[in-house]
Amino acid sequence: MFRIRRSEFTSANTSDFVSFYINGELHEVRPSDGKFGPGSKLVDYIREEAKLTGTKFMCREGGCGACLVTVKLRNVSTGRLVVKAVNSCLIPVFSCDGWRISTVESLGNRKDGYSKIQQQLVNFGGTQCGYCTPGMIMNMNSLMEEKAVVKTKDIEDLLDGNICRCTGYRPILDAFKSLAADAPEELLRQAAVHAKQPVPDCLVPSDPCSEDLLEELPEEPQLTNIWAKFASEEEWAVPTTIAGIFEAVQRFVSSGKSYRIVAGNTGTGVFKNDGPYKGFIDIINVAELGAETVDSTGVTLGANVTLTHTLQFLKRIARSQMEGFSYALPMSQHINRIANVPVRNVGTLAGNLMLKHNHQEFPSDIFLMLTTLNATLSIASSSTRTENIPMEGWLTSSMENKLIVSIHIPRWLDNSYVFRSFKISRRYQNAHPDVNAGFLFKISQDKNKTVIEKPNIVFGGITSSFVRASKTEAVLIGKSLKDVSTLQEAMKTLEDEIQPSNQLPDASPEYRKALTQSLLYKTILQIVGVDASSKNQSGSKQIKKGKTKGKQVFDMDKSMWPLNKPVAKIEAAAQCSGEAVFISDILPQHRELFGAFVLSTIAKGDIESIDASEALKLPRVHAFIQAKDVPGPNNFMVYTNPEEIFCSGKIMYAGQSIGLVLGETRAIAFEAAKLVQVKYRNVEKPTLEPVLPPDEFDENWLTCVKTFNVVKGPERKVDDKETSPAETIVQGEFKFGGQYHFHMETQVCLCVPKEDHLRVYSATQWIDLTQSAIASALAIPSNEVQIEVKRIGGAYGAKICRATHVATACAVASKITNRPVRVFLDLQTNMELIGKRSPYTIRYKVAVDAAGRITNLKASVFAEVGSVINDSDIDDAAKFIQNCYDVTGWEVTKSEVLTDKAPNTFCRAPGTSQGIAMVEHLMEHIAFQLQKDPLEIRTINFIHDGSPLLVPYSPDETTFVGENKLLKMIERMKKSADYNSRTEIVSAFNKNNRWRKRGIAVVPIRYHLDFQGYKYPVYVAIYKNDGTVVVTHGGIEMGQGINTKVAQTVAYKFSIPIEKIRITASNNIIGANADLSGASVTSELCCYAATVACQILLDRMKPVKDQMKNPTWEQLIATCGKVGIDLTASHMYSSADPVKTYDIWGLTVSEVEIDCLTGEYRILRVDLTEDAGRSLNPEVDIGQIEGAFVMAIGWWTTENLVHDSVSGKLLTNGTWEYKPPTAADIPTDFRVTLLRKSPNPFGVLRSKATGEPPLCMGISVLFALRHAIYAARRDAGVTDYVSIDGPLTQEKILINCLTNPQKFDI
Repeated sequence: MFRIRRSEFTSANTSDFVSFYINGELHEVRPSDGKFGPGSKLVDYIREEAKLTGTKFMCREGGCGACLVTVKLRNVSTGRLVVKAVNSCLIPVFSCDGWRISTVESLGNRKDGYSKIQQQLVNFGGTQCGYCTPGMIMNMNSLMEEKAVVKTKDIEDLLDGNICRCTGYRPILDAFKSLAADAPEELLRQAAVHAKQPVPDCLVPSDPCSEDLLEELPEEPQLTNIWAKFASEEEWAVPTTIAGIFEAVQRFVSSGKSYRIVAGNTGTGVFKNDGPYKGFIDIINVAELGAETVDSTGVTLGANVTLTHTLQFLKRIARSQMEGFSYALPMSQHINRIANVPVRNVGTLAGNLMLKHNHQEFPSDIFLMLTTLNATLSIASSSTRTENIPMEGWLTSSMENKLIVSIHIPRWLDNSYVFRSFKISRRYQNAHPDVNAGFLFKISQDKNKTVIEKPNIVFGGITSSFVRASKTEAVLIGKSLKDVSTLQEAMKTLEDEIQPSNQLPDASPEYRKALTQSLLYKTILQIVGVDASSKNQSGSKQIKKGKTKGKQVFDMDKSMWPLNKPVAKIEAAAQCSGEAVFISDILPQHRELFGAFVLSTIAKGDIESIDASEALKLPRVHAFIQAKDVPGPNNFMVYTNPEEIFCSGKIMYAGQSIGLVLGETRAIAFEAAKLVQVKYRNVEKPTLEPVLPPDEFDENWLTCVKTFNVVKGPERKVDDKETSPAETIVQGEFKFGGQYHFHMETQVCLCVPKEDHLRVYSATQWIDLTQSAIASALAIPSNEVQIEVKRIGGAYGAKICRATHVATACAVASKITNRPVRVFLDLQTNMELIGKRSPYTIRYKVAVDAAGRITNLKASVFAEVGSVINDSDIDDAAKFIQNCYDVTGWEVTKSEVLTDKAPNTFCRAPGTSQGIAMVEHLMEHIAFQLQKDPLEIRTINFIHDGSPLLVPYSPDETTFVGENKLLKMIERMKKSADYNSRTEIVSAFNKNNRWRKRGIAVVPIRYHLDFQGYKYPVYVAIYKNDGTVVVTHGGIEMGQGINTKVAQTVAYKFSIPIEKIRITASNNIIGANADLSGASVTSELCCYAATVACQILLDRMKPVKDQMKNPTWEQLIATCGKVGIDLTASHMYSSADPVKTYDIWGLTVSEVEIDCLTGEYRILRVDLTEDAGRSLNPEVDIGQIEGAFVMAIGWWTTENLVHDSVSGKLLTNGTWEYKPPTAADIPTDFRVTLLRKSPNPFGVLRSKATGEPPLCMGISVLFALRHAIYAARRDAGVTDYVSIDGPLTQEKILINCLTNPQKFDI
């Protein structure tokens, strides 16, 4: 088959190892080391071998950006210097030969100072939990080293592969844009203010200079062949010529080894189960495959040209305005939406095409555009034999032992050709298309716009075999596109021709078919241009992402500083330098084992047998832990209903933990876990949606409906003078789904046996529960479990109870093996094992008078709790369904419903957000029914002094007391948000545009904060030698700024600089018996306890101070130390303390625009006002507000959870299918105001909580989208009400707009 005249791999030109630099230090990796193999990724080498833990990981799919590093090398084809960000979680270690790699540690640190990027992110409040921060910084660092001049547009496009759940992105974007050459004046002013308050302990060095790089890297790439052989019998070849590639192919084929060609390796982030392979051929150093040329025949691009270089090359062609390449600019714009920056930086054209060839269901945008443009591929079957194959024919041809050499795109000299392509995806950035489309028309230049020849109409995302709509192409030949009959004939033909497959979690066939018709219509409208009606012309355009901007308004009282001062978080600099240590960053312990869960693959049935023998045969696999091995009760929920650590027999949901495999490394443990065989019996089809009772409850439904309680307001009196006589009945149902927390640090625990206790490092929000559960499971006293938590990388409620599951499993494994054990979940396990936000359904019947006032309301509320009722939030939902309204005449039945899914758990604003969402939906429905302004309906039903409470705060607190601030807030909002004028503009816009619609919506909230008796001990110690202070508290720092606020509070009480205060890790000694950190109360109660502890110390020191003459702090403390004053004190909040509950008021206006032809949308503007009292730290509080609101945007729009109906398995279990918001999804104009002149007389230091209330206002985006949809429905001739459930995805938008291709016209 192959003939090799001479070997390309000789002893003189071939090595058996790779070498690269990390932060200037040389690293050599050899197969003989036995540590790293072909499957080893760069991120693991950086963290485990180089011990640089600033680089994080989470998804290991190239979808979250936590693992980004900067790479510098020379392009082997051009010799040009290349600087790029790469996903180190995807890059094989053996692909890194010759690279210069920089991690976040190289930019700056506490000792040497911080780079400008790090400092700006600190100053702009761009960190919260900090887990995503190093990846953000390295992406920006790569951009600044790559480009001499960075523009704000570059930064807007930069973060498409970085996910941050905490911040809402706005402060990160602002921080980076302040470094751009065209930075807005406002950001420069902010940067100047911050420059006067430099990062503590920081002398800012000059940034790394790319000129140094030129000295480090040789002028010409030094290409060396590599052939590495491993003990596993795997081999890794790195040829430098095409002949070398085919020699490697021949060797592997001859030896019977399956092989894989590697060029960037990004495809493994999508298709993880390809293989197994024994041979790997990394072709990235083959200069012949990197050509980029343009000539009279067209564009030729080598197989190894990356998507980034392709994009840049096409942009250069477009700027040159060369005739015949009009497709260059739109093609580059389309490529800019493929994957994300780091993936495009290493992913190659041929690699993308081969993904399509090997997985034809893959909707490749590259294949689509090349097919549309009649491109050809040069395919080599040997080093001397090539052939040119058209794109469409290539897809069905064999590529066995063949190689793509180059791609040729022809030049289209005739200006009558029109090219257009589309990508409709669930999220604007970093999302694969539901449908993509390419169109190439040759159009007559006369007024008729006639199709001269057969056009190219290409679609992806239809079926694995569908490529071209050939029948539709045929009917358009010779037809005028201005003729409506031509349009309708094409739509009818396409309707019949397109038959999409139906496979979850893909979008529905109905939606995908509709998209094909809409996209063809858009293209025709573009071709027809101004000859189309003015109302239809907007249909030709696509929704585009605009440049984001924000505005933050808040009061400051300098007399209170450091309280009320917008200071940076005290951990921010450490987070930006990678010095902040998370639990997963704790270096490996001596003899440490890694644990990987084995999960059930069915949702309902029984375990028949478990066979771990094959897993235990693997080298360096030590044990398999299961239910029978648990020393004590097999239960991690010791305070509520039992839940098993490991399933003992009865499967409750797909993804339930069956056991834990222990291996010496992460890779070994995960490989072994796949080999554990579990057999099932009595398997049943699962119940995945709540089975709700009929309108009236009966006992037969109590098997699925586990609770049945009623809360009531007082009955409305018949002679109530406020009520108008005419009455309207409004009834309906509203459903909305759950939400995955998407904490960037997945569940993690490290257990280390000590001489007299078990040391536990758990990413938990509730140390006390974790301690109790471990002690119970191990059958040991609680004082033998010592837990420490410095920080956790995001949580949002997922780590209140569910972290205990991971911790107890880890502890059991550590106890049994008597070795340190680490369990750090991969994203897929984390998503399948752990429950989500509870979905809800409300059924309601409401009577309203002519003015819109509710006279009677009956509602049934159902919370889907999953397979076990534990972390239910139904009580809060019932309480918060009142929101800011009078509940006279209300009756609400609340119920919990079981399904065969993971037990749902607390998620940011649990119950409160669902309760407010339900009542706000009612207000919207009433307004629609009465054809009134929804704000008018809300206002007339507002709560007032003396109004009854649906759920009394206590037996003595049954009515609302005080002022409803919303009326004044609304009046202010109408001016500050220009509300009245904007509603008129929206109305005019909708009247003038058939296919683009806008909506605007207002949501008010009253969020009653109840401290619920939560307890958090706080311990304050002052050191006599220098007066420095250390504080330990029972709260958990997870990004909410609790440590910063406590430090500010202590500094304020002692009148000392905040720099003299250090906050230490939380633990179960100082923080013994502390409650969970959550419900937005932890920061305030820790600050309160700190004020009491400080006051105790001040009172003790007062007699000494009175005897001294104006002593400095240091003199006072030294004297107190000499005379034996106890300089330590502690306090824990109790109900006896003078801290009262209070209401938080909020108001949000959201404006959106939708495309009625595709369902795409953008959030044009959000004006959010929250009553934060006198904020302890406005920067932290605004960060909490923005982050919570953006999390809500995801919940109500893009974050859709889908399960397999047969197995019950979660199908949206990674970044490929589950889509939280990215930087492109936030409001284009995002304005946040902390209510002015509104100190809180009841709270801690006159402040109010901010962490959860803003999330409750995120439903304003859903309502604004609904209003836009209603405008589209009116144009379609339908005025009836429709309840559109959440999440309101693009698919639902298009379907509910009633867009009908049969009514398309020109």
